[in-house]
Order: sequence, then structure tokens, then C-alpha cells
Amino acid sequence: MPLPPYRQGRILWARLRAQSGKKELHPSVIITANRDIVQPEDFDPRHNLNAANAVAVIGVSTEFAKYPPYVLLPYSPNKGGHALTKLTQACGACIGWYDWVVLEDDVEGKGGDVPPAEMDQMMTAIAKDLTKKLKTKAATMNQDLSQLHELLALLIGEA
Repeated sequence: MPLPPYRQGRILWARLRAQSGKKELHPSVIITANRDIVQPEDFDPRHNLNAANAVAVIGVSTEFAKYPPYVLLPYSPNKGGHALTKLTQACGACIGWYDWVVLEDDVEGKGGDVPPAEMDQMMTAIAKDLTKKLKTKAATMNQDLSQLHELLALLIGEA
């Protein structure tokens, strides 16, 4: 059975939001789980008018060293690039640089696949990054709720 065109670990070329705020053409890696990816030929927006057939991706850059942490991806300067990734330059997946890519509208090209070892390393680093970000958000929300509680107590006269 052939592999689906869109799958976790597949390298796509798409316009991603960059640090400048502008969208720039970059390689990216699909991080959405395979079970959650709807192949374009199976997507019908008539079933849900608010639906967008998008996948989560992590941005890849040749300037990865400026944006740690990152996961290095295999490449080969030979014509055709690395046998699996198809990458021809040293580059890394930049942990923290996440975006959505709408299938097929935002896809400007397809590359190869990230090897399993690098994909595992990437998903572990993403999980750590998102856990850290969620803890920070939760702490901020807890502080905001405490302040709201104090304000309500003053307004109701329970303070």
C-alpha cells in the first residue's frame, strides 16, 4: 500500500510566519498525527463550513543555530539531496516555530520524510516545549483568576 501524500514527518515547502511577522517560504515538517490528517481527496468543506483542512508543522531553517533548541535533519549536498529527506543543505527543525499549513492551498512543494530517530527526537522536544508553555500560561491564568476573585469580593462586599 503506498504512503499517503501527507503524513507525520513529511517535509513540505510552505509560507510560514517568520520572526519578522511576514510569511516566508520555508521547508517544514508535518507534526500532526497521521490519524488526524485528512488527505485532500477525502476533504469536503460542505460537511463543515468552518473547517479548514490544515496540518500543524514545525519550521525548518538553514539558520537553525540562531534559534535553539533545534533538531538537525539529515541532508546531502549531492544532486537530489539526502535519500530520505531530499534536503540538500544543513538545516534544523526549530523547536517553538509552529504554524498551520492548509492542504493543498499553502503547499508549494513536497520533500521527503524525516527519519524515525530524528522524528522521535523532534516530537520529544516539542512535547517539552509545549508543556513548558502550558505551565507558564496556567500560572498566568491562576494569577489572573486570583485577582478577579479579589475584585469580585470587593465588589460584592465580602472582603
